[in-house]
Amino acid sequence: MKKLIIVIFSILILYGCDYIEINNLVIISGMLIDYKDNNYYITSQIIENENETKIKVYKTKGVSIEECLTELSKLSNKDLFISHLKVIILTESTIKNKNDYQDYFLRDSKSKMNFYVYYVDDKYKDEVLNIYKDNKGSALYIKDLMEFNNKIFSSSTPLSFLDLIYKQKEYGIDEIYPNLVVKENNGEKVLYLQNIIGFNQNKEKIILDDKDGIFYNMITNNIQKTSINIPCDNKDFTISLNDIKTSYKWNNNIFNINVKTNGKLSSYECSYNLDSVNSTKKISSIVNTFIKRNINDIVKISVNNKIDFIGIGNYIYRHDTDYFNFKNNNWNNKLDKIKIKVNVDTTITSIGEMRK
Repeated sequence: MKKLIIVIFSILILYGCDYIEINNLVIISGMLIDYKDNNYYITSQIIENENETKIKVYKTKGVSIEECLTELSKLSNKDLFISHLKVIILTESTIKNKNDYQDYFLRDSKSKMNFYVYYVDDKYKDEVLNIYKDNKGSALYIKDLMEFNNKIFSSSTPLSFLDLIYKQKEYGIDEIYPNLVVKENNGEKVLYLQNIIGFNQNKEKIILDDKDGIFYNMITNNIQKTSINIPCDNKDFTISLNDIKTSYKWNNNIFNINVKTNGKLSSYECSYNLDSVNSTKKISSIVNTFIKRNINDIVKISVNNKIDFIGIGNYIYRHDTDYFNFKNNNWNNKLDKIKIKVNVDTTITSIGEMRK
């Protein structure tokens, strides 16, 4: 709580605001934005600042974000404070129909714009900010959820507000959203990151599952480390990947995706004798082939659905502006005209104590 008070006090000084009692602030930590029938429906999670662990959730309706938040201020009888905002959660209707919600956060001088953006299906929208009201609140839990996933699994992907704005304003790149769902486990409802979601030019929903998410993050350098299971001799082995680095190159009208990574075997059921140098090379080759195949599958999803969530067009635009006139052409319809080549180089750095 002391840390939060220090942050609030510092921001008030920074922005030159008139003095406001902290107890007269409504601190918004999370917000869900829905849009239907020409109205915004906003669910706001707030922290009562006299006790940081006390969470409240309000629902407001209005023709604009400002009107919804003005109503929130009236309901709580406090001034708004959005600099502590951690997450914004968007419904499908909002994403498809109403991008001007962003204007409020871009204009408001107290918006730090360092929050993250998520997608939620309509069937979960009334629950997602209400699950952890007796703890630290869903907004902070979602923040921790993404940080843990990004550090250990990399099956989801973070989308910051500024990154979202960049992708919507730049040529040749489409945004993709981490998907929040509500699961029930042992009689208790929990929040869960499941799949990543995009929408193409026809507003069709494109879903990447957890495995797809790993390789999407690999392509886009949004991955720290991960583990993958790979078939081998009708069995499989598990390899932990780290130091994953991906680079692009546009050369002779070919878009090259180059992946380099190190790997450590963590389980092994294959018949190859790991004491043999040739067998180790064989394992490296199998890993390379597996990663390459899965990355090509992600590329196919992008091309077939006409959604450039990899940013192929953006890279070409910045390196070869004469190739396409992006202002006068629908880039996503030209994705299938691009020759894309995937190269993977995996170095096995450890086989541990596993032998056959």
